[in-house]
Amino acid sequence: MTECIQKLTSTGDFITKWGTYGTGEGQFNEPIGVAVDSSGNVYVADFGNHRIQKFTSTGTFEAKWGTQGTGDGQFFYPNGVAVDSSGNVYVADGYTITGNNRIQKFTSTGTFEAKWGTYGTGDGQFNGVSGVAVDSSKNVYVLDTGNNRIQKFTSTGTFITKWGSWGTGDGQFNIPYNAYFGGVAVDSSDNVYMADYENQRIQKFTSTGTFEAKWGSWGLGDGQFDGPAHIAVDSSGNVYVSDYDSHRIQKFSPSP
Repeated sequence: MTECIQKLTSTGDFITKWGTYGTGEGQFNEPIGVAVDSSGNVYVADFGNHRIQKFTSTGTFEAKWGTQGTGDGQFFYPNGVAVDSSGNVYVADGYTITGNNRIQKFTSTGTFEAKWGTYGTGDGQFNGVSGVAVDSSKNVYVLDTGNNRIQKFTSTGTFITKWGSWGTGDGQFNIPYNAYFGGVAVDSSDNVYMADYENQRIQKFTSTGTFEAKWGSWGLGDGQFDGPAHIAVDSSGNVYVSDYDSHRIQKFSPSP
C-alpha cells in the first residue's frame, strides 16, 4: 500500500503529495479516512497508528492526537473522519466487534469533546463504524457497516433516525465487513450519498433517508464500478468516487 496523501485538481491533475510509511509526524500506517475543513486544513485517519493527523493544504504537518486504547481521545483503528462548519472533527473509531464502535468528537486541535456508541444493533449502537459525514446543520451521519444501515445523530450524539438493511433493493446495502470500505458523504443541500460496495453502485438519499437515486453496475467502463469504496461531494454538487479495485477516481455531475 502507498502510504501517502495525494492532492489533485477537480479534473484529476496532480498537484502534490506527502507521507511515507512510519510512525513519525507526517508518516502513515494505512491512511484510510481524509477530510478537509473550511480553511483547507487536511485531517487524516491514520488507521494503523491509531491517531488523527492534521496538515495544511500543502501537506505541512500541524498536529496529531490519539493512541491505541478505549479511553477518551484514544482509538482502535480509526477509519473515517469528518469536519463540521465550526471545525469540529468527528472520528469513526473502530470497525470490529472488539473495537470501540463509537464516534468521537474533537476540536480542530484535538481536544476531546464528546463520544457516543457501543457494539450492538439498537439505535445509537454500531456493528463496525466505517464512514462519517456532517451536514450544514452539524447533524452527523454514520455508516454502520455490519448492520448495513446509516444512522443520523445531532452533533452531540442524540439519535435522530436510521435507514437501510441488507439487500440489493433501493435503500438496501451490501457492504463488506472491512475497514477499507464504507463511504458516506453529504452535499450542500444535505443530500446523503453512500458507496454501496458489493452492489457496485452509488445511492442518494434525502437527509431523512428517503431514497432519491442510484447509479452504477459492475464493470470497468465509465460510470461502472469494481468496488466503490469512498465518496466525496464538492461545493458544486459533483460526486467523486474511489473505485477501489479499479484503482481510479470517477467524477460525476450532480444527480446523474
